[in-house]
Amino acid sequence: MRLKNPENNFKFTDWGFHFCETIKNDLEDSICGFHAPIVDIGTSNNNFGIEKLKNIIDSIPNADYLTIHLHNGLKPDYDTLLNNVSELTDYAKKSNIVLCIENLRYGFSANPENVINIADFTDCDITFDIGHVCYEKRQEYVDIFSDRIYNVHVYELENETGHVAPKDLKNLTPILDKLLNVGANQWLIELMDIGEIKHTELLLHKYIKEHK
Repeated sequence: MRLKNPENNFKFTDWGFHFCETIKNDLEDSICGFHAPIVDIGTSNNNFGIEKLKNIIDSIPNADYLTIHLHNGLKPDYDTLLNNVSELTDYAKKSNIVLCIENLRYGFSANPENVINIADFTDCDITFDIGHVCYEKRQEYVDIFSDRIYNVHVYELENETGHVAPKDLKNLTPILDKLLNVGANQWLIELMDIGEIKHTELLLHKYIKEHK
């Protein structure tokens, strides 16, 4: 679960550095994963992005995973991107942190073949964002990403206004079934509103109970 404005006394599993760069001390023990700020790691002769991400890895020694974006909206230089993700993956492994790359709605990372090729070459994992993919193609993405999926961002969909919470699981059940069938069961409710998060959590708990 992730909030834009973190509040006390709420269970967290993921901290978004792209929203808030400083971790609140009273929440630190309840965070298992992190989302990095969006930086450029796909431009040759530009080390700012990779050094920024290394500094973040150094600052989260007890983290389970770190999710990164492969680009900041610009088309990356492929060889540079491969080299940088390889370097970051190896750097994270030294701290027992799993580096995950995320599929996006647009650009290079919207093509699942690009994402899996990077993951296979660099031996990193994948954060599968359901909402970045249209309903009819979601199961295809799971087939492509397969056992590289480390965690999943779960919500209805993303549109121009942001992430939309599900009213029910009618549209999500097929992809949730598929994810459980391949063992991809680490799910993050990627919403910003506490009420929407709690409602989605209840829906998912009910679904899991009935799925067993």
